[in-house]
Amino acid sequence: MFLTPLNIIVMVLYIVCLAVIGALASRKEENTDDFFLGGRSMPWLAVGLSILATECSAVTFIGAPSIAYQTGGNFTYLQLAIGSLIGRILIATIFLKAFYHFRVTTVYEYLLHRFGVVTQIAGVVFFFLTRLLASGVRLYVASLALHVVFNIPLFTAVMISAGIATAYTIWGGIKAVIWTDVMQIIVFMGGACLVVVLLFQYNGGWGAVMNIALPAEKLTLFDFSLDITREFTLLTGIIAGCFLTFAALGTDQDLTQRMLTCKNVKLAQKALIMTGILDFPVVIVFLGIGVLLFVFYSLNPDPNIPVIPDHIFPYFILTRLPNGISGLLVVGVFAAAMSSLDSALNALASSAVCDIYKPYINRNKEEEHYLLISRISVLVFAILLVGIAYLCKNMGTVLIVSFKITSFTYGALLGVFLIGTLTKRGNETGTIVAMLTSLPVVYFVSKTPVAWPWYIVVGTAWTFLVGILFPPSPASDITIK
Repeated sequence: MFLTPLNIIVMVLYIVCLAVIGALASRKEENTDDFFLGGRSMPWLAVGLSILATECSAVTFIGAPSIAYQTGGNFTYLQLAIGSLIGRILIATIFLKAFYHFRVTTVYEYLLHRFGVVTQIAGVVFFFLTRLLASGVRLYVASLALHVVFNIPLFTAVMISAGIATAYTIWGGIKAVIWTDVMQIIVFMGGACLVVVLLFQYNGGWGAVMNIALPAEKLTLFDFSLDITREFTLLTGIIAGCFLTFAALGTDQDLTQRMLTCKNVKLAQKALIMTGILDFPVVIVFLGIGVLLFVFYSLNPDPNIPVIPDHIFPYFILTRLPNGISGLLVVGVFAAAMSSLDSALNALASSAVCDIYKPYINRNKEEEHYLLISRISVLVFAILLVGIAYLCKNMGTVLIVSFKITSFTYGALLGVFLIGTLTKRGNETGTIVAMLTSLPVVYFVSKTPVAWPWYIVVGTAWTFLVGILFPPSPASDITIK
């Protein structure tokens, strides 16, 4: 039975800590700059840990182990982390300088300065589409763990998961997001590392694990194939992994917003590069859990083992871990979910208020008004995410589904930002044509055997090449000192 007194105490303590951090962070919330950027005074280390926590999410917590656990799964997914580090370096050296030059609240304000209002709104629409769908998947994953562990209806699980994150995000804004993320990454990484230690013990140590994992090719790391129909090869990891991170952390307000809370660009760059380095051990831990679960159930056959790979880790937590530790791991799943959901809510609200409402719908109001609208926006987006999460049933592996969603729109966003920062060409007509035509191009590619990580490369290349065919707008601000 999961709901033992010890497990309940662990989960209650976690919720109390969230409430305390949210309350402390909510002090001095006087305007939208405080609510969305923390007064541009957040410590770089906390910012970096917050970015890492959001990247991991419950999708990684549940999805990465399932990738390594299932038939044919191994460590080749880690190759994407190589390209991811390259992508972060490019963001730090190209995009962050431009964002800090214009002192933007959202990255789409940069598109306003560079191209104009139509391109800005197009960027916002692409962001809304991407973030709502991808974060809906993440909310579904967290709710799936609740559904499996507590045997409650899926919709109830979705409401509980969304309700907690919405409450402290409305309360404390980006400061609450960042500081709760710091606590949450400590919780879910601590829990994950503890599972690795326990699984080694359950499996009889390193030698026993090797005896099963090696013949099953579970420890394979590099795939040197040049076949672009394969998902996880070294070529895909370096090139497509770079593009995926370049777009996710450079053009998605959800992740880029945290970097803008630092005092200056050098601190933001420091936080970002740190996340690229820490990404390797984080991914290794979760893939390792998947391999160790494969070994465990090879040694301990279970007739009730879930058929769906994404259910395997929650099932293990529920049925095999001792009291207290199982409670900590369930809290870990929630921590991973909350760290991505809270930031998505704040980012969606920041774009809705700063890119649309404040400049074009209701100008020249008091800051108290915009702060109220910001909090209402968080609630509205939470309701939308609940609906999307509930529809995310009967999917494939959740980690892959999440990536596929972003691959369709990220290419268009990255292509436009690259035109803006690397060239002096492009105008509003060109950017809109390039972005809109990239969608059918990527859709066509998705119907071929080409692996999903390459979708974003195609979308970026198409958008960039079409966009630079158009001459620059005379009104654009392309000077970055």
